[in-house]
Amino acid sequence: MRLAQGLRIFIVAVACLVGGKGIASVEASAGHKTSLPAVLTMADGTTKAVTLKGVGCAANMCSRVRARENNSGSIWLDGLASIRQIRDANGAVEATFTFKNGIEREGSIAQDNRVLYISRWFGRPEKLDFARIHRIDFSR
Repeated sequence: MRLAQGLRIFIVAVACLVGGKGIASVEASAGHKTSLPAVLTMADGTTKAVTLKGVGCAANMCSRVRARENNSGSIWLDGLASIRQIRDANGAVEATFTFKNGIEREGSIAQDNRVLYISRWFGRPEKLDFARIHRIDFSR
């Protein structure tokens, strides 16, 4: 009986790791940092200290290291100093991006990357839509 239960657990674990678009299939990229500390200023003015784990849609995380931009490809998350003036734009999210090298530009994050995957105290995971945030400041 224990062997059959152990086999079932093994099969479920393998299915989770290889199936669909689950967390196991989240892209990683050599040379880019993940688990980025940040301070979120919410639309109501409150702040939250978080660790950004990645971005995606409401169903699942797509990337730990970059956000897909509508016009110019990708924005590497570890290259950002801040994201501000965040606003909803018919599904996508428009914002002003300030990079660690001092460059600042307007951009638009694709609809399927508009959800932040964050963790707070004790690593508790949360999903947070960009539209609820006024500003994100990344630690240097």
